[in-house]
Amino acid sequence: MRKKSHKLSYLLGIIAVLIVIGAGFVGYRQYQNRPPKAVKLVAVGDSLTQGVGDPKGRGGYTYLIREKVNQKNSHVKMATANFGISGETTDQIDHRVLTSTKLQRNLRHADVITMTTGGNDLLHFLKQNVMDSNGRNLDDKLGQYHQDYQKRVNRLFGNIRQLNHQAPIFVFGIYNPVYVYFPQVSFISQAVAENNSVTQAVVRRQSHMYFIPINKRMSDGQFTTTRSRQQLRKRSTVIGNKNYNAGEIEALLNGQTTQTNKYLSTADHFHPNEIGYQIMTNLLYKQLVKHTNWAKG
Repeated sequence: MRKKSHKLSYLLGIIAVLIVIGAGFVGYRQYQNRPPKAVKLVAVGDSLTQGVGDPKGRGGYTYLIREKVNQKNSHVKMATANFGISGETTDQIDHRVLTSTKLQRNLRHADVITMTTGGNDLLHFLKQNVMDSNGRNLDDKLGQYHQDYQKRVNRLFGNIRQLNHQAPIFVFGIYNPVYVYFPQVSFISQAVAENNSVTQAVVRRQSHMYFIPINKRMSDGQFTTTRSRQQLRKRSTVIGNKNYNAGEIEALLNGQTTQTNKYLSTADHFHPNEIGYQIMTNLLYKQLVKHTNWAKG
């Protein structure tokens, strides 16, 4: 009798295991066949969002991030909406956020928001002031500029957050497009670094908002090794004593140069090329994986 009871228990155990395995298999098949999660990314900003410099005219990082997300995450289907306009300052972007019903509607329904801003603000300041020969006066002007910029960018971020309280917002920093060509113009590098510090400080005060630094990768270009950096510094020393006139400063700020940063467009030596936008895309994707559940697989 005891043997029969033992055999029955053993048989029931096997049946239970088979039921669990069968249920798991059915569940797995249902999981595999479920429709992908729809994710909408809305990009707003200036020329770096619009994709100026992209040789294929596809929209720069906004196109590339959609392709990367959809390729690496079979359970996700990302769609993107690009609201980048070349040349716009922070105030001009903010004006669109406040007045464009189409942009507002997209921001409200966004699952992810990306932004680029600040580059044109700083560019306007540099064109007006970089030829000031009085170093202390120039530093004072830069300090006042950053105070004003902080107010503008804080207002922009706040207005976007009012439209969407939940979506993570990823804000790209800016870079120095003339560093490889004119590394001796240290004031421009200083201004870019301080501009990024202001943006990052404002980002930290917002909920679910994250700063993506691109200054070092994009400004340094292909000069990534110790030897290449030494050569760049040597070239800087040779031409560092030159006094640039207003026309030359204007030309370098407009990207009119014959030198090469391999991450920037050869059309204007100012905006990212496809490699540059791929760098921005990879940095953005790392942040998506870190701060969203759906991108973690």
